[in-house]
Amino acid sequence: MNELAEIKKILADFVSGTASSDTSNVNLPPSGKEYLTVDEAAALIGSKRSYIYKLTHEKRISFTKPGGNRVLIKRSDLLDWVEANRIKSQKDVQNDVEEFMKNSRRPGRKAPKR
Repeated sequence: MNELAEIKKILADFVSGTASSDTSNVNLPPSGKEYLTVDEAAALIGSKRSYIYKLTHEKRISFTKPGGNRVLIKRSDLLDWVEANRIKSQKDVQNDVEEFMKNSRRPGRKAPKR
């Protein structure tokens, strides 16, 4: 009977979202912090430490190593990298095409009829 109560509690915790997991102990960095550690950068974008190290190794993201050992990543550089890898929705692409067509017409040329 005691085991049944424990199982019910675990199930209730899981359903309510308070179950402990490996990622729940990773804290997001404070919003005012300018430079992030690898762990904080990984937590901010929801990736693993190894992926952040891979990005720095391949020099796909800017970083600094004060003292030659500890990797620090500027928050704005990380967020710029995330935004640069954004994939546009179909609606965004269509809006870009319409804007391009509207701005690329030669003077005196009529717009096509629909």
